[in-house]
Amino acid sequence: MKITTSLFNYKQILQLLAEKGREQFGKHFQLYNEDLPVLIPIIAWMLRDEEVAHEFNIDLHKGIFLGGPVGVGKTHIMRLMQLIVPTPLRYELQSCDKVSTAFTRKGPVILDKYIGDPEKKGSYNHHVWCFDDLGMEDPAHYYRITCEVMKKILLGRYELFIRYGTFTHVTSSLDPDAIERKYGKEVRSRMREMVNRVTFDKNTKDKRGTLKHISRP
Repeated sequence: MKITTSLFNYKQILQLLAEKGREQFGKHFQLYNEDLPVLIPIIAWMLRDEEVAHEFNIDLHKGIFLGGPVGVGKTHIMRLMQLIVPTPLRYELQSCDKVSTAFTRKGPVILDKYIGDPEKKGSYNHHVWCFDDLGMEDPAHYYRITCEVMKKILLGRYELFIRYGTFTHVTSSLDPDAIERKYGKEVRSRMREMVNRVTFDKNTKDKRGTLKHISRP
């Protein structure tokens, strides 16, 4: 893949990410040439590289939605991107299932961590999150309260996006139609406004047989 203009050396950046990937996820980790159409635009977003972002139709004012089949390495990629994103845009990665489980244990209070309060100037209003494996979370129940936690969070994040330009990133194996079936038309519409959709080809091979995760110390 040829990048026509850029101030950054993408070859060196990819080599660095591959090395860090082997350190974090095991010696068999590698970045595949066929995945460059996914990797390059995400790197461009992280580096705020306007020229390359424009080549890939990436809006730097929106977050990233990284989609694709199960097992293609979406979570690994977003973990690696934390190494190159500038400090003001640093994000935490949180499993959607863990968010749902936390609601079941602690109740609605956990929502403040993710959606803040658009009417107040709290730090949570500007915190960048990456919600991992959207659609894989279990239903959340707290006493007699049943909550579509990720639906509520995504709609809340949209309010922060509109008011403050707060970024939200998402990984998911769901396509837009599946997102609409699970969360409704409103969520699909809001996500279209606040994230760039970057996806692996549906025929991308499952890489889990070659990636051995090594827990961080």
